[in-house]
Amino acid sequence: MRRRLSGIIAAGVAAILALGCGTTAAASTNPDGGRGGKGLCAPGVPVGPEGEKFYDPPSPLPEGEHGDLIWARRVDAPDGARACRILYLSKLQNGTPVAVSGIVAWPDAPAPGNGRNVVAWAHGTVGGARMCAPSAVPNPAVDLLNYYSYESPFGIDVGVPALTEFLEAGDVVVATDYQGLGTPGVHQYTVAVTETNNTLDSVRAARQITDTHANRKTAVLGWSQGGGAALFIGQNYRSYTPEIDLVGVAALAPAANLGPDFEGLVLPGPTSPTSPSHNAALRINVYRGFLAAYPELRAEDVLQPAGLDALEALDVQCIEHFADVIQENVGNAGQLDTLFKPLSEVPAAWHQRFRENTAGLAPSLVPILVMQGTADTVINPNSTTEYVRRACTFDQPVRYTRYEGATHLTIPIVAQQEYLSWIADRFAGRPAPSNC
Repeated sequence: MRRRLSGIIAAGVAAILALGCGTTAAASTNPDGGRGGKGLCAPGVPVGPEGEKFYDPPSPLPEGEHGDLIWARRVDAPDGARACRILYLSKLQNGTPVAVSGIVAWPDAPAPGNGRNVVAWAHGTVGGARMCAPSAVPNPAVDLLNYYSYESPFGIDVGVPALTEFLEAGDVVVATDYQGLGTPGVHQYTVAVTETNNTLDSVRAARQITDTHANRKTAVLGWSQGGGAALFIGQNYRSYTPEIDLVGVAALAPAANLGPDFEGLVLPGPTSPTSPSHNAALRINVYRGFLAAYPELRAEDVLQPAGLDALEALDVQCIEHFADVIQENVGNAGQLDTLFKPLSEVPAAWHQRFRENTAGLAPSLVPILVMQGTADTVINPNSTTEYVRRACTFDQPVRYTRYEGATHLTIPIVAQQEYLSWIADRFAGRPAPSNC
């Protein structure tokens, strides 16, 4: 996949050091202290503070509707485009207002008469700490830079896959960080309503920047955690953002099968020497997100003392760091079972919440594209297949593509041509394919 790295300069070194030291967010390179000039996103848009203070919203939060912009600040963009870091209002699953951060990018060219279509990106797992927000690096509006690539100076995945291609197609691209990443609060990881609210409100926020000329047509592209969010958006967007004209949702290796997965009902998938520790890190991340969202749940019902200690690390560690710590402390010794209560002992209240956050139990209102690598050790391909079987029992077209040998890390690259074409076809109003 083509990557343009003009926005990642020496400040990237400072950003990765900041990530490693546990600061709230990486400092911006903009020198004007939030007074306008270089920091101005667009006319009429309040300029947010410079650096980590950008992520500290006013207290109390300003009055307004969910999706209203609080402030924004310009960042470097790919050639021929403009981009801003944004802070906007959203809601948790219980209706509590929160501030959420993200980025928006759009072509720096005259817009067509009917405005620009919007692609909303829902990112994959980065961790639970505030500092793990993808927008918090100095210039986040880049094509996806995978943590495991030699090109990335960052401790997390940064950017949007095919960003430059979407911009060249004339689309507006908006990418949420989700609540609790960048902004205050415990990130409600894999809590479907919170994640879908945050993603849909990012679209509303992008449309408030009039320079984007964003219209109502929207497609959602998500990966892993964000793939699950995308599928839920297809089910519930009309009740939350009825003005959005959602044309389809595309999911890369989606976290869509929590209920059966946490009941131990899914056939095992591919493994690697380190994947059990990584999956243990993800499991603790899920527990943390649910504990934040559902006050009736208790950590002691799912975690042993060693797991309770590990849970605290998610306040300060991003996911790959956390997985490495688990590998070093218990994984290498074959003691991952010391972290968790057996699934058979997990109370019914937990399983009820897992089921509520399982996609495909209700019909999608829009066409679906699902892309899954057969060698994925993070999202079990058998879990994805189970989701697709459920989705195929309803009336919407579902296109399911399995990429032989693709991993969790490579699926955004190897499937790029498919999701670019599929989203373009949905914007064009062409019939959606299905292979149910």
